Amino acid sequence: MPSPGDERDCLQRLRQMQRDAAEPGGLRRLLDRFAAEVDGHAALFDQAGRPIAPGHPPASLTAAVRRLQREGTRSAVAREGRDQLAAFAISAEPDAPTLVLAGTAIDRFTAEPRRTDSLRVLTLAWQAQQAQDRWRRIDEANDQVREAVLHLLMDGGLTAAHRAAAALDDPLPDPMRVWVIEVGAIEKGERDAVAEALIRITGGRAWMIKCPVYSGHLIPAVAPMSYQEEQACLRELVATANATTGRISVGVSTSVPLRDFPTGYQQAFHALAHARGNAERFATFRRSHDLAAEIGGHGHDWARRVLAGLEEFEPDRPQDPTREDLRGTLVSWLMFHQQASRHLKIHRNTLSARLHKIGSLLGRDLRRLPDQACLELALRLRASESRPRSAGDLDDLLRREEVRRWAVQLLAPLRDSPQLLETVRTWLLADARSTPAAEALGISSAALRKRLIRAEQLLERSLLHSPSLSYDLHFAFRALDGTW
Repeated sequence: MPSPGDERDCLQRLRQMQRDAAEPGGLRRLLDRFAAEVDGHAALFDQAGRPIAPGHPPASLTAAVRRLQREGTRSAVAREGRDQLAAFAISAEPDAPTLVLAGTAIDRFTAEPRRTDSLRVLTLAWQAQQAQDRWRRIDEANDQVREAVLHLLMDGGLTAAHRAAAALDDPLPDPMRVWVIEVGAIEKGERDAVAEALIRITGGRAWMIKCPVYSGHLIPAVAPMSYQEEQACLRELVATANATTGRISVGVSTSVPLRDFPTGYQQAFHALAHARGNAERFATFRRSHDLAAEIGGHGHDWARRVLAGLEEFEPDRPQDPTREDLRGTLVSWLMFHQQASRHLKIHRNTLSARLHKIGSLLGRDLRRLPDQACLELALRLRASESRPRSAGDLDDLLRREEVRRWAVQLLAPLRDSPQLLETVRTWLLADARSTPAAEALGISSAALRKRLIRAEQLLERSLLHSPSLSYDLHFAFRALDGTW
């Protein structure tokens, strides 16, 4: 019969094990405790004999598990040289793992009630870890489905996007506003915390997507609400983040139908550039003028001719990328440039090969800004629902009076700063590359970046991180042709 002192020791040890199990990494902490008690090693193995924790146990423990599997038993105590080996199924559950110990003081562990208490706490810790792993896998699967919906929306697969969202029992809002939220502190879990706060603050009206390209970005599609209600949500979100996860910035698009999600995303991304520099830390896209809308149906024939090589492409071999693959690659490249490989989940060599193929089909150099701008505009015009009308080449389109008015309006914020205007023009002529632009201006790359950030604030759009403004500015300068 155990003495009162032994009972106190057992109770104290049980409490210590419970504290270990409740801490992060509780399973590993318990195994470390057991290893210290037997003056040796402790490890946990699954039914296939694979180590669960720690990841690389001593060879003696692995050999003991294999021997038990050959013998068809899950519990045993044996001696091997100076050490004793002990193995126990931690519970009666069929899938319960096996605890294996090796050391010179195995008797300390095998004595009752110490062994029973140890296995019970270890079982609870293992079950808790199993539950956490299952929830993590569910969350990862949920994120993957939402990322797939993002790709479908970007590629125009509206019907498939609705089906995927329905599988999550979370219908997509239509119409909606796209928000782009930039989380300043990209620590593990910070983006999740901001996402949860936004869902709570908006009453579940935010359809959340984690950006696959920028690791600190969230891209929720938010169901429309009144201006006052939206502003209140934005203020609460920023305040909540500042108090918990750290500084955030939020860009918000205009209200757009779900089929125009790519437009909404670009608008929100541009608004984010303005939000970074203002006191509220959020901004709504206000410059809704759009070159493709100004050109409308007049550009259909030109766009068709520009994209004909891609739209008529048929792969020579089944394993070659399809027309849809190449079109999706082109869209991603024009939107994300070098980050397109992350967006498309392909190797950068695969991206390079596809871009070379696209360039040869279209007779364009996809590294040059003028060619990028032409292709991006052609894609937007081809997607337009405007009624096709006859027109000439691109220069004819850019000479249209409505396009010239659009160009004047776009460049108006830079009117009073000739230095910024010339800086932006020089940067565009250098294909938006900082080093040659800085050399042409006779300034440092850091000074160039400061000027471009200032231009971003005046234009209220992203210049350094989103190529689309560069395309618009290229056409604005080209439309005015030095006459403004």
